[in-house]
Amino acid sequence: MIVPPRRPADDPDRQTECQAALEAEFQGLAQRAIGAGWSESEVEFALLCLAMAEIRRRECNDETDEQIKRAIRQVEGR
Repeated sequence: MIVPPRRPADDPDRQTECQAALEAEFQGLAQRAIGAGWSESEVEFALLCLAMAEIRRRECNDETDEQIKRAIRQVEGR
């Protein structure tokens, strides 16, 4: 179970709290993958790649949103 945050969004320790909240689930996922026959290094690399892909996806979505906003402003003459 992932516990909800206790700290406000602007708390400097919130990221550490998030990592602690996710750690058991993360380790469980890794152990299940290893139990299914994947090597530890394969699982580590796959999890890293998935995290990086998610970051890139979000960044691309943010960039696309900004491009759409700029295009709308141009069309509206602002």
